Amino acid sequence: MDGPERKALYNPVPVPRTTLYFAYTAFLDPQRLHAVAPGARFAFTAHFPETKLAFVHSEEVGAVPSLIPDSGHTVWGGVFEIPDAEVSSLTEAEEAEGRVAGWDSKAVDREGNKYDCLTFIAKGSPNGEHRPDSDYLKSMIDGARHWSLPAGWVMGLEDLGEDSFFS
Repeated sequence: MDGPERKALYNPVPVPRTTLYFAYTAFLDPQRLHAVAPGARFAFTAHFPETKLAFVHSEEVGAVPSLIPDSGHTVWGGVFEIPDAEVSSLTEAEEAEGRVAGWDSKAVDREGNKYDCLTFIAKGSPNGEHRPDSDYLKSMIDGARHWSLPAGWVMGLEDLGEDSFFS
């Protein structure tokens, strides 16, 4: 080596540990998610195959979106990297809406890659009669549009707002 040897300066910056979180509810709305997890970062669009969006009655908040196994259906959402330090506040917010962690399936991205994600489901069984209020549904639709979820999925959410349960 010609000249004096240079020592490389290495100043390691700690990289925050994160948890992948699958959002399909009103937490798709960037403002709602960042209110409880300000460090959340959108990673990619994904879906749960063989899964259907359902609504479970809740005394606290009305109707709570949830996932149920159902062949022939798919639920789309966004996968976010949540800093581990913010997972507890996200969990509290999900639980306040009536959901708990615990979906035993992998989210699948548009290329077919599978991911373990923190996903929340409602405590209870859907009966088909309950729907979220229009403001909650609007947050779901706004988030789905913001993250460019498939047009057919967004239209399906919009159709829920036109359902007779909302009139």
